[in-house]
Parts: sequence; C-alpha cells; structure tokens
Amino acid sequence: MSNSYIYYPELIESSFWGKDKVLIDDDINLLTKTEFNLKGYGIFSIKEYNDFLKKFISKNISIILGKDLDIEKYHTHVNEEQHKQILNSMPYKKNNSEELHIFSKYLEEFMSDLLKEKVKIFNDDIWVRICRPSIISNEDFNPCHRDVYLDFYRNTVNIYLPIIGSNEKSSLFMEKSSHLWNENMTSTTKGGAYFKNSNKKYSVDAIVQSRIELNMIRPNPDINEILVFSPYLIHGCSDNKNEDITRMSLEIRFIRNNEEGLKQEYDFNEFIKQRNWR
Repeated sequence: MSNSYIYYPELIESSFWGKDKVLIDDDINLLTKTEFNLKGYGIFSIKEYNDFLKKFISKNISIILGKDLDIEKYHTHVNEEQHKQILNSMPYKKNNSEELHIFSKYLEEFMSDLLKEKVKIFNDDIWVRICRPSIISNEDFNPCHRDVYLDFYRNTVNIYLPIIGSNEKSSLFMEKSSHLWNENMTSTTKGGAYFKNSNKKYSVDAIVQSRIELNMIRPNPDINEILVFSPYLIHGCSDNKNEDITRMSLEIRFIRNNEEGLKQEYDFNEFIKQRNWR
C-alpha cells in the first residue's frame, strides 16, 4: 500500500491488516493506575540483585555445558546445539531455589506496589533472554510484535531486567504509546512468522506493515533498574549491535493475583501441553 511503511517485505503476502479495534480496550490494562499508562512503559530502580542473577544464570548454563564460562563471552563458548539446549531448559520456576524464591517474592511485592493492585508472576515463569552479537547470530530476537498476539499473554504486564550486555546498542526496542493503537494501523502475520529465506519460525506474529511509521527507541534501563511495559506495546526487533558481548536479560510477566488470573494460568498450562515451542 502506498500509505504504509514496510518492515518485512518477504512476509507481505502472508500478512493481513487488523480489525477496527483497540485490543487493550477489551482486556485488563494493568497500567491503568500508574503515571506511565499513556506512554506504555517506565523505568524504576530496584534492590541490588545483579550479582545474584549473574551467578544464577552462570550456574544453570554451566550445568548444561559441563564447564564454567564467562557469560559475557557466551557467544564464544556455545555452539548452536548447546544454545538450543540452554533455551529449552527454560523457563525457570520461581521456587527453583530459596534465593530465587526470595527474589521473586520481592519482585511481586514491588510490582504490586507500583501497579497499585496485587499481582503475581505469571505461571511462576522466569525467562532469561539471550541475544548474541548480531555479527555472530541474527536470529536471537523476535521480529517487531505485540506479546498479546499470543492470547495467553493478554491481561498481563512485562518487565525487562538487564543482567549483562544490555546498553544503548542492545537493549529492548519499543514503540511509545503503541499499546493504544487501533489494530487497523498494522498488518501482521497469523499463526507466527516464518521467514523462508532464513528458514526461521517465530511463535509470535510479526508486524509486517504499518500505516504509522515505527520510531522504535531503546529505553535502556541500567543495572538494578527494571523496564516495566505493556505487552500490548509494539516491541522486539532488538538486535545486539555490540561486537563482542552477549546480552542477557530477565523477562517476567505478571498477572492479577485473583481467581481470573489463576484461571488464565490454568488455561495456559493446558495449552502448552499440546505445544511444541522449538
């Protein structure tokens, strides 16, 4: 279309313009009581947990590899098969260890205070996202998307917490206020995104075209800061332009700690029993 911006030309034939609706209007917006609701994201300081997180992920990767490694140089230590094994060992659960449980409870209390309502870690899942330098691998990050294109992530809120290698060249890209956009402003794939040229399949739908130009920014939280953002916000396409540092970050979703939230978790677990993620 002449009035659209194209981001993934090879996916145009498999994409569709959205309906005339704003997704978040039909769902629970956990940012409603915050001062950053219109922006869709905010950065906040937390207690010092970076040393714990580095030791935690180093230990778990070392168990899989059978050797210790410098996680900043992860990309020099790990081959593709080992990388896949490490990804498939996730998500971690908040009760995996006493230290992780303490950290998780702190985050749940922090987020409940910030959002002004009681929330819990969705499904107790704790993800570590690993993004090698793009000159090493250009497939460690999702295309531009909204998490809620996967229905089971609706009614939640996300955090991005840097561990290592997250800076102005590598931190998460997002489009300010796009959680409030009408769906008819974007054209997306359905049932995930398949890039034939690289034979790469993503679980989440990709935003292929937009009637509004995407001006993605990297808010770039520092160590011991968290980026809190709406999963309805357009984000992703977050390549790592560092030449020799792997980016690792924590991604956790939160949901209301009530019967509806627990029901959504139950439905999610029933779904993933039938799902082959990778």
